[in-house]
Amino acid sequence: MDIGKRLYSVVILLVIAICFVAVRESFNLQEENKDTTISNILKKARAQASNLEVTDVLMPLEDESPDTSKFILPSTKGEQETIPTARTFMKEESLQIPQAPKGFFAKLTNNYVIFREKYDVTQDLTDFIDNIHGNFVLDIIPFSLNSDFKRLFLMLFRTRQNFSKYTLRPEWSQAATDVKSGSIYLMEGSSFKPVLVHELTHIYFDGFFQPDEPPLWLSEGYAVYNQVKVQSEEENGWIQKNIITLSERNYINFEEFNSVTDLTSYSQEEVELWYTQAYSVVKYLIEKDKDNFYQLSKNLKANMPIGKALYRAYGMPFNTLKALEYAWQAQIQKEVKRGNYYG
Repeated sequence: MDIGKRLYSVVILLVIAICFVAVRESFNLQEENKDTTISNILKKARAQASNLEVTDVLMPLEDESPDTSKFILPSTKGEQETIPTARTFMKEESLQIPQAPKGFFAKLTNNYVIFREKYDVTQDLTDFIDNIHGNFVLDIIPFSLNSDFKRLFLMLFRTRQNFSKYTLRPEWSQAATDVKSGSIYLMEGSSFKPVLVHELTHIYFDGFFQPDEPPLWLSEGYAVYNQVKVQSEEENGWIQKNIITLSERNYINFEEFNSVTDLTSYSQEEVELWYTQAYSVVKYLIEKDKDNFYQLSKNLKANMPIGKALYRAYGMPFNTLKALEYAWQAQIQKEVKRGNYYG
């Protein structure tokens, strides 16, 4: 047998061996993820928990209300006031300051119509908000280029009672967004900037997919990815804790993960783990290739099945969710061993 044939035989044997290892590891991964309910995953994670102390941060969730033409704020007298949304002002070139509901102050800026509970909308506040907005829109081009909003509607709450009554969000929520009307409802507090960035991601990234919606994990994962970039290390403590949990193979298998469309029944602990997984997967895809992440989004916007969308964007071996799951899990374990707790 000549050298060429010998080399050919060696290559074939190597390919067969690699395929065998990949299939075996994939099978092992499936075996380890048989118990996929998030509550059972958390029970297992708590049993393995380290002594790492972190600061928990409440996470926001997008408002999925089907009524995008108007929103109703209950008043103390049992009456209701209709609150305009950004859709009201979107194509207006010039506007006077709109009439605010009782207990709110109003202001018009180049980018927003702002209603603020209890306190005046100061110039310092509007400058701060406009600066966040301008930097963010530049940072997520080309998604932001698809927006046709002249102004967004931003409603700022000072009391949890009014926020909860108005948005009907769970206790752990700090904000709500209506993508179709370009409206954001936000609790003021120390996490104001990262939470606003999170909600702006929904406006522009989810808006890119209109009239359809992206998979929830992609939407929330990208929102957390942008949020984390403007948060302090202390504010990102919940990420650090849950990345360790995920690296110990306590995560939701990707078939189930991809099918989740609603988190309202989840506890805060379950929500944080789910958000961390979404963030970590999106971070992995973006850092692998940012242009390919945009192509993946375009493919999904075109209603491609997830496997085909992945393959068209990233090529082999990313042709199924299971392939992405295996590659992501290997990477996250590697990062945590290096001491990188942000996945």
